Amino acid sequence: MKHETFAPPEYKEGLEADAVCGQCGHVNPEGTLICKACGNNLRDQRMLRMAADQILDADNEPNERSVFMVRAGSVLAILFILWMGLNVGNITSMLTSAENSYESDGTATTNPGVFWTGASSATYDNMHSTLSGKLPSAGDAENARMNVMPANSLSAGNYVLFEQRGTGMRYTGAATIQIDGNIWRYTAALLDGIEIRGEASITEQILTSQWNQAGALYQGEYFAVTGTAEMRPDGSVILDGESNNSTQIFRAVAYPYSAL
Repeated sequence: MKHETFAPPEYKEGLEADAVCGQCGHVNPEGTLICKACGNNLRDQRMLRMAADQILDADNEPNERSVFMVRAGSVLAILFILWMGLNVGNITSMLTSAENSYESDGTATTNPGVFWTGASSATYDNMHSTLSGKLPSAGDAENARMNVMPANSLSAGNYVLFEQRGTGMRYTGAATIQIDGNIWRYTAALLDGIEIRGEASITEQILTSQWNQAGALYQGEYFAVTGTAEMRPDGSVILDGESNNSTQIFRAVAYPYSAL
């Protein structure tokens, strides 16, 4: 039986990238990796486009059911990636949407500002001051993302944060984690002015912050937030969360960064 195979797009050391951004339409100078208008990753966009082209423009006709299923599954996977990029909200929309999803059940804090004014605020102030004073450049963050090393456990340290935007990943800020006994404290400084502080518990390598364990500060207003962080085999960390101000779920990916 003849099997049709699809090889991944060839990667070249020259860091080839699309010039025209598929997210905003901006035409970038040749060799630009990050769209200068919206921050879309143009190399990731090119790799996805090439993979889709290879699948859809294969030379041989799909005359066997197995070949059809390979193509259909690959196309669906690409469509799913695109759908996630277009429909999973960014962190800013999580805090600015008018639709409220949060109802106090007596256990969630009504004062997320406690992480800025409470007993542990000095610890968080020091963490945030160190982090925000040395935010990585977009180039340094992208280098950390592309050179992530496999890992099997979460650890204290610094991370760069990326959000899925269209067909690429957009650098959105940085975070730091400290461990004090059984308490995992973290703070994040985002490029759009959002600051997140909180503590988390860890179970089976998944960090979890309940509503009363984290808060966000944006444009002078505090928001209660909740979320999880889970290590992936490649060394990156998937972040999922929501705020008390919106039904919008946000997803970001964190990559270890050692230069802070």
